[in-house]
Amino acid sequence: MSDTNSHTEQVVRDFVAWENGDSSKVDVVSESLDVYNPGLDGGEVHDRESYAAYLQAGRRAFPDIQIATEEIVADGDIVMAEVRITGTHEGEFKGLPPTGRSVDIKGMGKFVIIDGTVEECYLYYDSNEMASQLGLTFPEILGQLPKLAWRKLKTSG
Repeated sequence: MSDTNSHTEQVVRDFVAWENGDSSKVDVVSESLDVYNPGLDGGEVHDRESYAAYLQAGRRAFPDIQIATEEIVADGDIVMAEVRITGTHEGEFKGLPPTGRSVDIKGMGKFVIIDGTVEECYLYYDSNEMASQLGLTFPEILGQLPKLAWRKLKTSG
């Protein structure tokens, strides 16, 4: 592995540490970061602050959330990483009350590194897998309906 590849791999590891809440790693995150992620509203954001807000909302919903790189390969300024996201749904998530269930989702990330910062991040995973693990697919959702109806009644009055 070349020094360039090991450096870009470390940039991605630091980026994931930042995603996990280590603010000391912010220097590897471009201010004009472009993120493409099926979990984002509209599927994308185009600046570091918007992505940080999304991550913070995720930590409120899943206080023990952890994003990990399991395999990582670099070729120049492009890094591919197998990622694993785990956490327990203990707070409101996109309008859904906590289920208390855990998620364990695998996916792939493609990272474009320019001048030592992550400029672009493309995350690929099955977003239906999260819904399924949270019990939000039919017929599991039937158990959530009373909570959802109660919440809707409370917020509409």
